Amino acid sequence: MTDMKLQNDTVGLNAAREIEPPDPRRIPVRFEARDLFIEVRTGETIEHLLTIVAIDRGLLIEDLYIVREGDDAPLACEHPIHDGHQRRHHVHHRQPVTVTVNYQAASHHREFRRHETLEAVLDWAIGAFGIDASMAGEFELTRSGSTEELPLSDHVGHLAGKQDVLALDLVRGDIANGGSNA
Repeated sequence: MTDMKLQNDTVGLNAAREIEPPDPRRIPVRFEARDLFIEVRTGETIEHLLTIVAIDRGLLIEDLYIVREGDDAPLACEHPIHDGHQRRHHVHHRQPVTVTVNYQAASHHREFRRHETLEAVLDWAIGAFGIDASMAGEFELTRSGSTEELPLSDHVGHLAGKQDVLALDLVRGDIANGGSNA
């Protein structure tokens, strides 16, 4: 009598599931400060995401590009989506945004790529207005005429929306006095 051993393929199936996410899956996408979730299947490319956003918003795919959260360079249309699919994808219009920052009685303007963050704008503004480096941490950005601090991780393009201009104020935020009232 020969011993027969059945092969348990459960381990192989689980390993395959870990490598390739189930189809279809939802990809987080941000466009003009709106969060979307787009279904994709294995093998689909960045062009698929761009096409869905372009059709939905009545735009041309050639006028849009995508940057994955945490990356600095736009992704090529033929780039597969499966790589890093859990991170948010940011869709932006191609034209840059002219950002105006106001501080006291002065203003400075500069073009920014739409996927640059407000942190980059703040760094530039602090230098442009000659703010002392020791005080730089006390400053924040708000929309012109508003007092609400903007998150430094926001993209310039999401704040500008369809517009090619964005007006911001450089303001001194809450300053800790180092004391305790306890």
